[in-house]
Amino acid sequence: MASIRDCDRLIEERPVVQGPAFYSDSEGARIVFQIWDWIDDRRYTFHLYITRKVKTGWETFHTAVLYRTVRRHELSEALGQGSLGNAVWLLPSESGFYQPIILAKAD
Repeated sequence: MASIRDCDRLIEERPVVQGPAFYSDSEGARIVFQIWDWIDDRRYTFHLYITRKVKTGWETFHTAVLYRTVRRHELSEALGQGSLGNAVWLLPSESGFYQPIILAKAD
């Protein structure tokens, strides 16, 4: 069992931002958001920003990494070439989880 982002949809929509989310808990107050700089149809630089409240105000952390999208059928084929076959996809509407889940069983 594994889960991946819905890259089939992402390739079509090519989002550039995942808007800010605010968290306040025992860890303190944080604002988290993402910027996606698309390089081509399949790759993007993922920027993660976390701004957290500190004693002197607010402090921002940033990291970036290169992502490559993988379509569901590509992952199914790769698993089939290995020892995992009969892959079944559960979409969020079926599983209730926020991104697609793949189930595969060893042959």
